[in-house]
Amino acid sequence: MTPGSALARLMKEPQRFRFDAGVRLLMQAAGTPDPAEAVRFRSVPGLGFPGADITAMQPGEEGQPPRLVTPVMGLTGTTGVLPRYYTEILGQTLRDRSRAMHDFVDMLSHRMVAHFARAGVKYRLARAVETARLAPPDAARADALPPDPVATMLLSLTGYGTGHLRGRLAAGTDPLLHYAGLLTMRPRSADRLAALVSDWLGRPVEVVQFAGAWLTLEPDQQTSMPLGRRAGQFNQLGVNAAIGTRAWDVQARVVLRVGPLDRASFAALLPDRPALRRLVSLVRAFLGFETGFAVNPVLAASAVPEMQLGGADGPQLGWNTWLPAPGLGRRRDAGEAVFEAETVEAGDAR
Repeated sequence: MTPGSALARLMKEPQRFRFDAGVRLLMQAAGTPDPAEAVRFRSVPGLGFPGADITAMQPGEEGQPPRLVTPVMGLTGTTGVLPRYYTEILGQTLRDRSRAMHDFVDMLSHRMVAHFARAGVKYRLARAVETARLAPPDAARADALPPDPVATMLLSLTGYGTGHLRGRLAAGTDPLLHYAGLLTMRPRSADRLAALVSDWLGRPVEVVQFAGAWLTLEPDQQTSMPLGRRAGQFNQLGVNAAIGTRAWDVQARVVLRVGPLDRASFAALLPDRPALRRLVSLVRAFLGFETGFAVNPVLAASAVPEMQLGGADGPQLGWNTWLPAPGLGRRRDAGEAVFEAETVEAGDAR
């Protein structure tokens, strides 16, 4: 226990702390979300009017939690639920230097006071989240529910309340909780997407709308002419006829322009880096599977490297390679690298 810390002040001057604040400090010190394990609650003997929520703090014996004496609630005392007669008997036994009855009554009331302390956490959202962080995580399951009900409700509002969905997100559940407000809004606009990605990356982001994409036409959706007994389909010129096995849809894709970036930030968003996979999974959670997208990291003109073969940062065609222009400096930012979300997701699945 650090001298001058809040916990040290609680042990020295417990009367200055409210019941909830004192229990909170003891739970954090013990690293447990259960007040019954963090502290032993003792009642105040006698019928005197209590002047504070916590009247005394007693350090626990070796391996035992500290003892907190409180008149907030219990079986005996001025706020006790038992008849006054029992408090008088308790006082008499203490005057006779016998603590058996006092210890027995406190053993019964300890769990009751602990439940009262837990009830004080349940309906305070910030306290509920803070207390849940003290619970040990379920390391055996990546899709395990968070221990606090607030996080569970937020994940349900975002559409990721079930484990089989959370386990597929490379970004994890923390971004879903942090951006739950944006993920629950309808409609999901380009401005909100740009705000989400910009905040998460800490970089300027522009969403280029109507970037378009080629959509593959399934065989039963392709244009064909009548042949023998087989009737044709989708062959009315100017109505539904299309040549080939693909069709251009201008609304099917958006591009996220990120930057301009320095060289390190640009390298972190290459397809073989985990940061891009996490970004793609977060954007997919926002857009859904109806809209395709691509990530376009833009390297600042001053950070474009000279082309050098070999080395740890060797050139990767289509990713970070630009042909040199002797005698000419780079005037525009390098925005040629475009990474399709489907390609990144396919590589992550492998």
